[in-house]
Amino acid sequence: ASIAHVPATAEAAASPTQQRRHHRFSSAASRGTRSEATTQLATDVGSTVVRSRIPFLKSVTFFDPEIYYRKDEVAEAEDGGDTTTDNVDDDNNNTDVDDEDDDDDDVTVEINNMQHWDIHLQDPPSENEENQKKKSLRQKISQSKLGTVLKLSKTPRLIIQDFEGLLEYSSVQSGDSLLSINKHVIDPRTTTAQDARSFMNECVEKEGVLNIVTENPHGEDVLINVTVIKPRRDMNYNELGLVVWNWPYLCVRQINEGSIFEHTPIQEMDQIAAINDIDCNKMRTKAFAQCVLELPVELTITLIRRKHRYTGSFK
Repeated sequence: ASIAHVPATAEAAASPTQQRRHHRFSSAASRGTRSEATTQLATDVGSTVVRSRIPFLKSVTFFDPEIYYRKDEVAEAEDGGDTTTDNVDDDNNNTDVDDEDDDDDDVTVEINNMQHWDIHLQDPPSENEENQKKKSLRQKISQSKLGTVLKLSKTPRLIIQDFEGLLEYSSVQSGDSLLSINKHVIDPRTTTAQDARSFMNECVEKEGVLNIVTENPHGEDVLINVTVIKPRRDMNYNELGLVVWNWPYLCVRQINEGSIFEHTPIQEMDQIAAINDIDCNKMRTKAFAQCVLELPVELTITLIRRKHRYTGSFK
């Protein structure tokens, strides 16, 4: 069955689900307390569970497996290609999936409906509203000693108003700005909230994958959170196609062609700070592969991306 699409109209009142999510993600909160099994996994790989940090960029990617893999099968049939997956690090190739671990992670187990998602977007304020807002803010800043450290946003963006289903298992929050959909930059001057929502549906229906990238201007400006919902629970390290190495810290060596991580903002040489809140600062590649295998559905990787030396920015 294809992923169900829910109309984009927002509810007037907060539902119990919205209230639960607000409690779970409020106060710059972490994504929820990890289970004892995740804590045990951290111990098994010689690490610990750390408190979630607030990233500047957030990404969530999920799939409609029926459409996504049908597309790949057609391409392989046309090319007559070999479906064999290249081996990556030698010390990671012999790790097998244990079915007993499928329900180890409480955050993962909560994903009991792999077909449900919804998101409500809000158009940016009109020019008059924005000007009034900036004028009021400038007056407040001029009266504040802290005014010099505050910035005014110059780029209007569509705003994440609410969301549910699969999107709840990412670090996306209400109030975030929408940056891109399937790597297409969303400009609110040419794309309305309804247009963007329709484009999301189109991406799932035609490509079998949806990636949403949002921005939190108040987050740590070198941090990126990338959440991927595995299209298959039994995907091993090699099948994920994300090759990591220690150089000297754990970082992304390459993203293999056809990898599900091609549909994320991850780049080569991004430093991996954590996976599902398990600290990766001193982690070796073999331990990372073990984490990937024992986290059956939801993978959230926290990345540190170094800024450009001269421009002070990154993409």
